[in-house]
Amino acid sequence: MKEPVEIIISKHGITLCHPTDYAKSAFIARDEKGIGGSIGEFIKFANAAATKITLFVAEELLFFKAFELPLDTSDLKEAVSYQLELTTPFNDETPWYNFEAVRAPGRYQITLYAAQSGYIDVYIQEMIEAGFQLSGLYPESQRFVCRLNRKNQWGLLLPGRFVKAYVFNGINLEDRLLCSAEPSFQEAVEVCRTDKIYRLGQWEGEAPPVAPEPEAKPYFDYLDARLLLEQRPLLKSYNLLPASYQQPDYLKIIIGVLLVLNIVTFLAFGMVKTYKLWQYNHNINKAIADIMPKVHELRNLEAREEKIQKAIHEIESNGKNIDLISFLTKLTRTMPPTSYIDQLRFNPRTGIVEIMGYTEDVGALTEKLQKTGAASLKSTSRRRGKTYFNVEITP
Repeated sequence: MKEPVEIIISKHGITLCHPTDYAKSAFIARDEKGIGGSIGEFIKFANAAATKITLFVAEELLFFKAFELPLDTSDLKEAVSYQLELTTPFNDETPWYNFEAVRAPGRYQITLYAAQSGYIDVYIQEMIEAGFQLSGLYPESQRFVCRLNRKNQWGLLLPGRFVKAYVFNGINLEDRLLCSAEPSFQEAVEVCRTDKIYRLGQWEGEAPPVAPEPEAKPYFDYLDARLLLEQRPLLKSYNLLPASYQQPDYLKIIIGVLLVLNIVTFLAFGMVKTYKLWQYNHNINKAIADIMPKVHELRNLEAREEKIQKAIHEIESNGKNIDLISFLTKLTRTMPPTSYIDQLRFNPRTGIVEIMGYTEDVGALTEKLQKTGAASLKSTSRRRGKTYFNVEITP
């Protein structure tokens, strides 16, 4: 993408600056007519953006003030406007101004730029009539604010009737000081509170090559300010151009529209996907609801089957056991008349019947019990004139 031509408005005319080669420039005197055509020719020469230009105002035409406001200030813009009325020398017309507020402990640090509109407005009107689009109107010092010193404390010296010393903290301007004579490097270090100070020199004839920034620190001399002009200015602060002169940036509008379309498309895609997931879950829930009665029926059948299996198991278990009633009937008929049973136990695992009691004739008892099954005398004992026995019978 082509960069816009930079135009510096000064007291004696305007300077057209190449957007990428600071050494190429053209000056148009104040009384020269038809500046639109001259700007168009320079744009072709520089192969720059066809209609878009960036304006800067020479610092000699600008009023600057640094002051502080309390943190509880309800309306910063109104407070700055009040300060502007009290301090600016532009009493006959409404000035163009802009300010930056940096929050500090217990206060706002305000830096204010203002310009007398009449002289600048003549140029702007002619440029607009020539069909040029103005991207902004900035103080000349903003040409030097780029990415190189975003996180550094640094200073800048610009030549002129009064040498102007600027104190920057990153991209924020903290102060601008006017010097009747160019300060020494040590004096500039004290003023700017840093040894990283750029100076824009003035030369008669051809300018010398740009001196590279030394790698060793600290610095013991000024750095060449042309190093900053090799970078694209950030232009984030002090746009003095009134809103009525600012034409819409169609590229930003197109990008914004495309961004909105992308967001809408993304949301629509998300909604469609969400709807499909909802429909899928709904179908699953419906299928589950349809099958649940069959599941309950199956569970009931399984429960009934389990009960039947238990009943069958009990029946089969009983079938393997002896018929106690028949066994007791047979045992009663077989027992000798002088034998009596106190206890009878049946072991379902072994199928053995254990009987205990007393008798007068153990031999006759054992012989008789063989008729009921395989009888085995396990033990006998004599108590109280009776013979007690313990017999196991396998029917």
